[in-house]
Amino acid sequence: MSSTFQIDHNRLFANLENALKNDLASIQVEANGGRSNLFVYPCDDDDEYIAEGKSRLSKDQYGFIDIRETFSEYVSEIGEDNFKEMEANFGKEVYRSENAPEGTFFAYLMERISNVLESDKSPVLVHTGALYDMEFSNIHIMEDPRVLHAKHPLIVFYPATVDGNVIKFLGRQTASHYRCIVIK
Repeated sequence: MSSTFQIDHNRLFANLENALKNDLASIQVEANGGRSNLFVYPCDDDDEYIAEGKSRLSKDQYGFIDIRETFSEYVSEIGEDNFKEMEANFGKEVYRSENAPEGTFFAYLMERISNVLESDKSPVLVHTGALYDMEFSNIHIMEDPRVLHAKHPLIVFYPATVDGNVIKFLGRQTASHYRCIVIK
């Protein structure tokens, strides 16, 4: 457990819990029409924050979706050889495609998010580092109509570096703050 986790986790989780107390109308005003919370913490502390989140956020109200596990399930479901063939033929469009959205990993992930929402819970995305270089990011998820019109907010656990107002996903990719409340 890193020293930054020891110092910051109580403050960050208190800020998240306060943000989750807001009604959807308040969230939408602050999040530019979105219904999402971007929970930002140091990259090296991903496992600690996820474990703490699972202990603090009730399973009755929150459904955790592990991106790494979901991607493994996706590849297993379509078959590893089929996935490799699709990736060879279509490149990164196997992850998300404007031309053929069905059958992509993005569609598979959004189905998982929809299932959590339909169970009357807030989806919580963890191990989001797995999304890096998949040609879609949190903004695509946050702007999906299923999330924008949901009865519960989406929470994205977001390992990143923070330098003033600049947030970089995994210390590499500048984050979009547009459709979410940023908790950092």
